[in-house]
Amino acid sequence: MRPRWVPSQKKFSTLLNGRHAIFGACVLVFLQGIALWTAPGHALTALLSDLVQLLLGVLCVVGSIRALRRSTGAWRYYWLWLSVTFAIWVGAQMLGLYIDQTGRHFLDPVDDLLFFLSGIPFGMLLFLDPEEESDGFDRLHLLDFLQICGFWICVYLYFSRYQVPGHAQTSWGPFAWSTSLVFNGVVALSFVFRAIVTNSMEGRKFFGLLAGYLFLSGLADSYFSFTRNQVEPGTWFDLIWSGLLFFPLLMAATWKGTQPLVVAQKLRPRTLLNQMFPLVYPFFSLLLIAQIAESKRLTDTLIGCVIFVAVGLRVLVIQGRLIRAQESLQFEATHDALTGLSNRRAVLEHLEKELDRHRRTGAPVGLIMADADHFKKINDVHGHAVGDQVLREIARRMKGGLRSYDSAGRYGGEEFLIVLPSCDAQNTLAGAERLRESVAEQPVSSSAGPVAVTMSMGFIAATGCMQDSDSLTLLRLVDEALYRAKKKGRNRVEGAFLWGTEPEKGSQPELTSHREV
Repeated sequence: MRPRWVPSQKKFSTLLNGRHAIFGACVLVFLQGIALWTAPGHALTALLSDLVQLLLGVLCVVGSIRALRRSTGAWRYYWLWLSVTFAIWVGAQMLGLYIDQTGRHFLDPVDDLLFFLSGIPFGMLLFLDPEEESDGFDRLHLLDFLQICGFWICVYLYFSRYQVPGHAQTSWGPFAWSTSLVFNGVVALSFVFRAIVTNSMEGRKFFGLLAGYLFLSGLADSYFSFTRNQVEPGTWFDLIWSGLLFFPLLMAATWKGTQPLVVAQKLRPRTLLNQMFPLVYPFFSLLLIAQIAESKRLTDTLIGCVIFVAVGLRVLVIQGRLIRAQESLQFEATHDALTGLSNRRAVLEHLEKELDRHRRTGAPVGLIMADADHFKKINDVHGHAVGDQVLREIARRMKGGLRSYDSAGRYGGEEFLIVLPSCDAQNTLAGAERLRESVAEQPVSSSAGPVAVTMSMGFIAATGCMQDSDSLTLLRLVDEALYRAKKKGRNRVEGAFLWGTEPEKGSQPELTSHREV
């Protein structure tokens, strides 16, 4: 027997790995601080500082992958995108080290672009609902990715004008407007609202720390990119970049995974609010397009078209899914899950409609009640799984012997009810006999081998002289006919039709069909 303390030991081991990562990061930052304090601005100090940040980025990638393995559902995608984000960041940091060591500063725009691109996977997290989505890939996120790219391009084009000589940067205090500040600020603000509407405390901590990391990173980049501050590599500001990486390290180290939500939580009245997050990027993209429309008309038009197509297709895809979901729910509400036939309520509703039509027009309607013979014995000998296979095969054979406008439903257990519009007694008898033969003509193939099955049936037909008949009376009479079929030896059809009022016992002729077993 497995000891009770094993799960807690595993949990302690996971937490210990996270503590090792935090401890290692603290040692690296401590060494970085000593180097920056003893030799600020030195080339070796700048190299050591960059190496420390590179190692911290690697720790973030490893920590995100560890958290990914401990996650389920949409949280796996969250940590997957975070792993991609820090992997791109590590690549940009390596390129920066290469540029500093080789002096090939013509690659600086590429390096800046990679650092900015590393924020795009953060934007993908906004479209995922951690409480409702599965861990499977959703093709809808391809359209979401187009929205993020469109917003990213709008931000990049808006701030590209500051690179033109003679164009002053817009600033507030020691901070300047920059691409990272706007992009990170929009995403961080969205994550704050995501944390508010998230039910689990683990999720709120995740989004809260992520919002803090993005906003502070945007501020740091804003301060760094402001030329008036004259920030140089290998100075105290490098500690700011290193300290920011403690946010994702802490998130990954303390991530325990999430527990499945109870039904009451899934029914929370916040679904509509969750659907508003995908509108964040189109809204801010339009604001930026309006600011740069005069100088870049063609580019803005193309970006606007791409964003419109992405949003429009997203709405259409969601609408199509809602329609399919409604159809599926309607089918489940009116059909039996095991046999695929109509359920009891649906077949009785169909009977009432046909009786209403019978009272208006006088058109006859036939009713058959069928029951599988000795079905309890099948369950007892072969098991309920085989019994389910038999019921499904009976339903399939019955559907094959009915017209397209006939209705067959599972009345209960191994009993079936069939409604035959426009069928008098003779036609109903013929239909019942046809159904009985389709079931009994050959054994049912099952996992336990062939299983011989027969059915007993009772029927009745409401004709023009039965205008006062109701469903309860017909069901009682057809049930009595089924009982007679069982009592007379099973695998047979018993029935009767009435004139005007319910007959006395034995006063009406019976229509009977049977095959000796």
